[in-house]
Amino acid sequence: MGWSWPVDKEKAAAAIRALLERRIARLLGCEPADLPRMKIGSMAHFLFLLAGDSQAMPGFDTSMGALLQVLGFDLTWDVEPKEETETPTPEVVN
Repeated sequence: MGWSWPVDKEKAAAAIRALLERRIARLLGCEPADLPRMKIGSMAHFLFLLAGDSQAMPGFDTSMGALLQVLGFDLTWDVEPKEETETPTPEVVN
């Protein structure tokens, strides 16, 4: 049985987003506020594209796997939760 602890996924996503924005901005020579809002998964892909040949970058599959394990698919890819709609029950007329 593995050891686990509760992770506030929203806080983790905000911290990871800020880190990725700073790294991308540094590589592009701009400020994080100058960047468009991107999905966390897109930023990870983009950062790897910009600096993927550097030994400072971890393996791509490992990085994306960790993002998905910590944040889940929805936060990594900025997927809006689907609104649950109630299916109307048909009226029976006799």
